[in-house]
Amino acid sequence: MNKSLAHLNDDDRELLVFPNGARLVLDPMPHVRTASVGVWINAGARDETKSNNGIAHLLEHMAFKGAGGLGALELVQSVEDRGAILNASTSYERTGFYIRSLADDAANMIGIAAGLALDQHLPQDELDRERGVVLQEIGEAADQAEDLVFELAQSASWPNHAVGRSVLGTEDTLADIGIAQLKRFVEEHYVSNRIVMSVAGGFDREEIIAQAEKWLLPLKVGEQPNRVTPKSGQGAMVRERDTEQAHLVLSMSAPNSLTNDRFAARLFEEIFGGGMSSRLYQEVREKRGLAYTIDAEFDSYQDTGRFNVYCGCDPADASDVQKIVKDMWFEFAEKGPTQAEMKRAIAVQKAQFAMSSEGPAARASSGAYELFTFNRLLNLSEVLQQIDQVTLEDVQACVQSSVNDARTASCVGPAEALDAAFEFSGD
Repeated sequence: MNKSLAHLNDDDRELLVFPNGARLVLDPMPHVRTASVGVWINAGARDETKSNNGIAHLLEHMAFKGAGGLGALELVQSVEDRGAILNASTSYERTGFYIRSLADDAANMIGIAAGLALDQHLPQDELDRERGVVLQEIGEAADQAEDLVFELAQSASWPNHAVGRSVLGTEDTLADIGIAQLKRFVEEHYVSNRIVMSVAGGFDREEIIAQAEKWLLPLKVGEQPNRVTPKSGQGAMVRERDTEQAHLVLSMSAPNSLTNDRFAARLFEEIFGGGMSSRLYQEVREKRGLAYTIDAEFDSYQDTGRFNVYCGCDPADASDVQKIVKDMWFEFAEKGPTQAEMKRAIAVQKAQFAMSSEGPAARASSGAYELFTFNRLLNLSEVLQQIDQVTLEDVQACVQSSVNDARTASCVGPAEALDAAFEFSGD
């Protein structure tokens, strides 16, 4: 078989690249008795149009109605009868089907995952039923204020773009999706050069390669994603709800996934709102008692990103909380982090990367993420070195860039709290 083989410097991962561009990551962990296997596709909600919003997620659901020669019940029984755990996910840029199993079952399980990803039966009689299930999922998310406020934040940050729409779709868009549209989406996006099969843990190398050849070699080559960079929004989106708390998401721009500034962004996230010693936690919760939960996150895509601060507080305190967050954000941009904060944040980030590298599930998904994002595998020592090289000035510059760009906010809660979102965004 014509394939190239690449080794990393500080681990035993192998990358097999097939002639049609499909890729297989082999990540042996001989000391463990389990394996995590999966098939990931470089396609997701941002590859949808406005009219077929939700199709990537609906396709993920429909795969479980029959795939790889197995019916719906046979699929789950084939996995659960062996004590394995099956799951799938759809995000804006990727879709994945993955299984955690005993090491002896790894090859069989990666065949099942491949069937789910690459050989969906798509029975017509199941479509209306599964569409109803997704509508229930949409309703459940809408009922949860913590979920809804992030949906609104997404829409405010990237209006009129696929990244600003819900991964789940809407009742109207789902109603118009039929089997023909699902098949077209597969033909366009589930192509060889957008597929990564990955396995980490204990497994038989030759058996995994045999499964990979069976499933990956027949795939056709297709186009790479044609994704338009979203324009950042400005403003606020709110929803009045009779809730005990006001739920706020306050957002500013951040680096994308590809730039080295992502490491500075991670350190800012940690210092500003990453843990109990973070600035926001200490000021808003410990000193002022204004919130039980307040934290910051760095949310990034291949061509855009944002920082989010989430807070749940008394509706009467929402305006005070947004002002405190905004003032602290601008103060950080002006003065930067301290040496002590940098030392702690670097330690936390390095520990998190190191810890995730010891779990088969995280390692298997990481292999796919790295190839889709950077078109190569990254070794742990390289990442840790890049974190170590971030300076105080790098972090400050990253934050200065965020405060100099448009601000967005969202709020779900009683009417008296909603103005806080508009006050933060400057509307």
